[in-house]
Amino acid sequence: MDPKDRIGSMKYFGSLHWFVIHTKPRDEYRVKNNFEGMEIESLLPLCENFQYSHGRMSRVIHPLFPNYLFAKLNLENHYYKVKWTRGVNRILGVGNEPSPVSDTVIWMLKERMGDDNTVKLLDDFQEGDLVQITSGPLKDLVGVFQSRLSSGERVKILLNLIGVDALVQISRWQLKKAA
Repeated sequence: MDPKDRIGSMKYFGSLHWFVIHTKPRDEYRVKNNFEGMEIESLLPLCENFQYSHGRMSRVIHPLFPNYLFAKLNLENHYYKVKWTRGVNRILGVGNEPSPVSDTVIWMLKERMGDDNTVKLLDDFQEGDLVQITSGPLKDLVGVFQSRLSSGERVKILLNLIGVDALVQISRWQLKKAA
């Protein structure tokens, strides 16, 4: 039976398009490696975060979109290979028909990605914003964002501790906007 008949009226057969691949939990890297072995171009944007544990800040890299990655496919040649790849749940689309992602979306992601595939997220802290400390000895205290220090990793915030305003330097990764 012709694959076109089985999958529905596929408009995207015969040419390369980017598709979103839904993976099984925490299998994004496995699927990406499997695609590389099949010579299928894939894109797994990563996100850098910092986690405070045991008195230290440690860098944590994880997928920007957990359980998803992008792949450039010719459905006529790749549909069944991808569908039955270990770690793949499905190709996202409407009903049984995969829907491609705009090349503009992929281009924008690639533009914001560094050499290590991490996407540079925009900082949204402005002077005067209320921020809450998310980890460390000052956890859950609320302060006022003052400025970013030259390294970019540390910031100054103004905390009101027992009636005294104190200027504190802290990692920007330990802050979130207060509600």
